[in-house]
Amino acid sequence: MRDLVKEPIRTLFLGSSWESVETLKVLDKDPRFDMVGVITTIDKPVGRKRVMTPSRVKSCALKHRIRVFHTEKDKKKYRKALAIFNPELIVCKAFGEIVPEFFIEYPKYKAINVHFSILPQYRGAVPIQKAILEGEDETGISIMLMSKGLDEGDILKIFKEPILPNDSNLSLRKRLVEKSAEILGDVLEDWIHGNIEPKPQDDSKATYCWQKEISKENAQIDWESMEPEYIERMVRAFIPWPIAWTVWNGKRIKIFDIELVECKNEKKAGELFVSNENLFFATKDRETCVKVNRLQIAGKKRMGAEEFLNGFCFHL
Repeated sequence: MRDLVKEPIRTLFLGSSWESVETLKVLDKDPRFDMVGVITTIDKPVGRKRVMTPSRVKSCALKHRIRVFHTEKDKKKYRKALAIFNPELIVCKAFGEIVPEFFIEYPKYKAINVHFSILPQYRGAVPIQKAILEGEDETGISIMLMSKGLDEGDILKIFKEPILPNDSNLSLRKRLVEKSAEILGDVLEDWIHGNIEPKPQDDSKATYCWQKEISKENAQIDWESMEPEYIERMVRAFIPWPIAWTVWNGKRIKIFDIELVECKNEKKAGELFVSNENLFFATKDRETCVKVNRLQIAGKKRMGAEEFLNGFCFHL
């Protein structure tokens, strides 16, 4: 059996977002893996001044003296990457490109993807947000073989994680990022040593989630049609982007933190009002209101309900 410390695996990493960085750092520190290179998205203009900015993965790789390569969805560049790096293993986390089949089939130990759901549930781009929106009690980390289909590859290992009542997309994602970084190395070693038998997914149970579902347009709260419980989950699921919002006095209000409370009233759904020095939105349920804790009016800074009431209560 190969001693991975004495003869580490030539590993090529694919990733772009902040959640990829922790995984890259852990693998780079792990003596079982020889990080021969990183493929990530090209530098992009950021901010009002449109300053060309590298992905966080690129910045991390350069800091750790790992060679960086850009494929830019070009099959010729993918072939060139294989010639340059000659990987035995490919690891992918939040990359952002569809990878050619010849590329993922090249390495001796294949290409492994880390996906944040309990597959085959929530295949696609926004599984964490979708799990919160749908009121799931748990989600997880699926470590899987990459395939040409969307998150259809065989499963190596699944780790479950509870969704806490106050979890936002951001807080839950941070936990999954930390946990996946901790467990990935040992799973990869078991896979390389032949101790894991990949398990095909049950396609008949597959569900999907798409990036377009998490958009600024879909982040608008429809007070008349949405159940209060869904609104509360929506606020948590849309943090840190695009942020749930509504319109009040002709201005867009972003909502960052709310609670559901028993509050019998005859207000119109979506009406903003004050009761006992607290700020509320009425909902379609005449016995349930949304208590607003943090919000932001267009053109203003983010504020707590008390600050809002001190500055805008004359409109209520």
